[in-house]
Amino acid sequence: MGLESEPKEHRVPVRTGDIHKAIATTANALYDLLDEALMSHEPHDADEDCQFEEFAREMLRVLGSYPDQLTVSEEDAE
Repeated sequence: MGLESEPKEHRVPVRTGDIHKAIATTANALYDLLDEALMSHEPHDADEDCQFEEFAREMLRVLGSYPDQLTVSEEDAE
């Protein structure tokens, strides 16, 4: 009898009243999830279009273009 792995649950807790901190926390989580998803994405032929890969890579590019907006300083995090 094969053991089936339990579905992975992803949560992004955002406990702050500061909208900028909330956005930075959420955007960082999105970046990490997209990166993880791309690494575990099923490989396919290089000439085959994959809308998910296109979406994920574009989102990573956009998020990576604004590193200052994704950063919460340690004193702000408290």
